Amino acid sequence: MPELITTPTGLRILVEPLPHTYSVSIGCFVHAGSRHEPDAHAGAAHFIEHMCFKGSHAFPTARQISEAVEGVGGILNASTSYESTVYWAKVATIHFDRALAVLADMLTRPIFDPRELEKERRVIIEEIRGIQDSPSDLIHEILHQVMWGEQSLGRDIAGSVETVAALSRTDLLDFFQRHYNRDTMVISVAGNITVDQVVEAVDRAFSDLPRATALNPLIPPQACRGPQVKLIGRDIEQGNFCLGVPGLSYNDADRRALQVLDSVLGGGMSSRLFQVLREENGMAYSVGSYHTELSDTGMWVIYGSVEPESLRDGLVLCRDMLADLVQHGVTTEELAMVKEQVKGGILLSLEDTWSVASRNGAHMLRYGHVIPVEQVVAEVETVTAEQIQHVAQRLLLPEALHLAVLGPYDGDDEQELVALVQGLA
Repeated sequence: MPELITTPTGLRILVEPLPHTYSVSIGCFVHAGSRHEPDAHAGAAHFIEHMCFKGSHAFPTARQISEAVEGVGGILNASTSYESTVYWAKVATIHFDRALAVLADMLTRPIFDPRELEKERRVIIEEIRGIQDSPSDLIHEILHQVMWGEQSLGRDIAGSVETVAALSRTDLLDFFQRHYNRDTMVISVAGNITVDQVVEAVDRAFSDLPRATALNPLIPPQACRGPQVKLIGRDIEQGNFCLGVPGLSYNDADRRALQVLDSVLGGGMSSRLFQVLREENGMAYSVGSYHTELSDTGMWVIYGSVEPESLRDGLVLCRDMLADLVQHGVTTEELAMVKEQVKGGILLSLEDTWSVASRNGAHMLRYGHVIPVEQVVAEVETVTAEQIQHVAQRLLLPEALHLAVLGPYDGDDEQELVALVQGLA
C-alpha cells in the first residue's frame, strides 16, 4: 500500500516503494478535464496539456523537455480525460531527480509561448481531423454525441476545430491558473525509492504551486432520452457501430457487478460477443464492450466493425444477448470464470511501476484514498449472479438505448435501424 503524505502547504504526495524494481514512475494528477470547460472554451484542458510540453522556464523548448527524460531512456507522456489530466514520467531510479525536475517545471512554470501556441493549435486541429478520418475511433465520439447531446460529455475531449481555433492564450492561462494548484493536484510516485527521498524532493520541486481558488461544482449530466439512432453515411468498407447506455459512477454500489457483467459480455476472446459475432458467425474482426466510470455517471458500450450487409444481423445478435442477460443473467460457469479473469487482470496490471503509480493517483483523485487491491479482489469475489442480473435490468432500459452507426448507408437504412433499436427496447 502507498503512504500518503500531505505537506504543511497542502500538497498531497503518494509514495509506494517497490524495491524489487529498477525504475521509478512519477505521476502528476490534476483534477481538471474537459467537463470543467465552458462550452465556448471546449478543448482548453487538452490544449494546456500540449502546451506544457512546449517549454518551461528551466527547459525552454519542447526538445529540451523531451531530451531531458528520453535522453536517459525514460518515458514522458500525458493524457486528458473528462475529469482529469495526467502527466507522467518513468525513468531508471538513478534519474528520479531529473524526471521530477522536468515535470515540476512543466506544471508550475510553463511558458505558453505565443509562437509555439499557434503551431500547437494547428497540430491539435489535425489531431481532431485525424479522428474524423478513423471510423473505428470516430464511432465512439458519435455515440457520445447521440447520448449526451450538447453537454460536455457529448463533445470530443480535444474540442472542435472551431473552438480550438478560437481559444486565446488568455483563455488557456485563465483555465491553467484556476485549475492547477495544490488542492486539485496529487503527486504519485512508485518504484525503487524511499518515502523520505520522495517527499522532500517533491515538496521542494513543487514549491511554486499556488494555493487553490474556489471552483464551480460539476453539473450532473442528463442523457438524451432514447431509444435513439444516429447514422452517418460514408463510403467505407465496414459498418461501424456503438450501442450504449448510460452507465454507473465510480461511487455506485453496483459497479463491481457491472465490471463482471461487462467481462461476460465483451471482455476478451471468451466473451459472449466475441464468441457469437466472430467465432460462430464470422461477422467481425473487432468486437467487444467496455464501461467508463465518472464521478456522477458512466457509459456502458458495445462496439464492433462488420461487413456492411451484416450490420442488421449483428445488431440483432447483440439484442438477443442483452435480452438474455436481462431475463436470465449469467451462468454459474461464466460467473466463476469471469471472476478469476477480472481478479487476474487487476493483479497483472500492477507489475509495472507506472501502473502502480497511476492506480494510486487516480484513486486519490476519485475517492480521497487508495482502495487496497485486496479489497477490490474481495469485492469482485462476492459478486453474485443475482447482482449481475439486477444491474443488467437496471441499465438496459428502453429510454437508455443509443445507437451510433458509421458506414455505407443511407436514410432508408436509418429508418430500419430505428425500428431495430425500438425492438431492443
